[in-house]
This record gives sequence, structure tokens and C-alpha cells, in this order.
Amino acid sequence: MRFLRLSEVQERVGLGRTSIYKMMGEGKFPKPVNTLGRNVAWLDSEVDEWMMDRIDEKRGLSVPKIKY
Repeated sequence: MRFLRLSEVQERVGLGRTSIYKMMGEGKFPKPVNTLGRNVAWLDSEVDEWMMDRIDEKRGLSVPKIKY
């Protein structure tokens, strides 16, 4: 398991900061965890799971409705 900073998340999923935070507010993207002080990071496993869910949706596979 590894923590990802926002820049790594953006690069990994191909979305900008605004889109990521908007989707988080809608419960459609994993929320970060506090790491130290005001610093936050995302769990790579949660980001990977979100990406796999998008792939499954695109391929028409059954995707459980997970609220992040």
C-alpha cells in the first residue's frame, strides 16, 4: 500500500484537481486521508479500484455501487 499525492493522482487518472474534488464531493471518487498536519494523500489501492470500476463500466460489466 502506498500514499499518492494529488499530482500523482492527477497523472494516474488523467483528471484535473477541480474534477477530482468535484467528484469527491459527489461521492464518486475516493477521499484522501490526513497524513501529517494539513497534508493529505490518497491510498493507491482505492484509486486503482476506482479506475477498475470505470473500466468495468465501459465494458458493460456489473459494477457494485460503492460510495467513496
